[in-house]
Amino acid sequence: MASAETLFLATAIIFGAAFVQGVTGFGHALLAIGLLAMLFGGKDAVLILSVMAPAIALAVFARHWRRVDWKEVFLIALPMSLIGLPLGILLFTVIDEGALTCGVGIFLIISAGYFLTPLAPKPRDLPWPFGAAAGAIGGFFGGAASTGGPPLVLYLYAREMPKEVRMGVLQAVFVIGSTVKVAMLIPTGYLTTPILLDSAVLIPPMVIGSYLGQILFDRLPGDAIRTAALVLLLGIGVMLLF
Repeated sequence: MASAETLFLATAIIFGAAFVQGVTGFGHALLAIGLLAMLFGGKDAVLILSVMAPAIALAVFARHWRRVDWKEVFLIALPMSLIGLPLGILLFTVIDEGALTCGVGIFLIISAGYFLTPLAPKPRDLPWPFGAAAGAIGGFFGGAASTGGPPLVLYLYAREMPKEVRMGVLQAVFVIGSTVKVAMLIPTGYLTTPILLDSAVLIPPMVIGSYLGQILFDRLPGDAIRTAALVLLLGIGVMLLF
């Protein structure tokens, strides 16, 4: 188990990242991974965030489950769980994490930057293959480096839907995908006792941070949340390159 000083710093990081996820529906792992890697090492940081992921998704999902479009959820979650996650976890120990992270960063800068320009189309309905592809790609990124949120976020924020429905769908997918990932990690032996103990200590500040973020979410209009999410994706993309 990590030292008290390390856990204190990690608590502050997790609280802030969870607050952002409470507002935008994503960003917890993406914002925390770089700083946690400095404290725990890259692989252990990914594993700790993987263990914590079902808890934060469930905490946010609990406020929006009545508005969930379950057809949309399973359109994304099935290819994520059956295709993307297994492949990402399989390559977890052999893939060049730096190259993957750089690729995710470039993808975010191009896509989020585009959606922030006047050239981007207004949110609208998209054919079902877009959702399935977002799920598969997000699952792969999530399994390999705990960066699975961006493809799902871009897809859902490109669609026209109430903010509560979008948040509910996103968190339901995260609950399913993150739980499947943890289940797949159990037989690998990666989830050691220190990893589980560190994760358990960090769950309370994560839940509190996400709750406070949800209070702000309730007060913001949908367009403001969409813009904030795209700006956050753009910023994360730049951060992943450096």
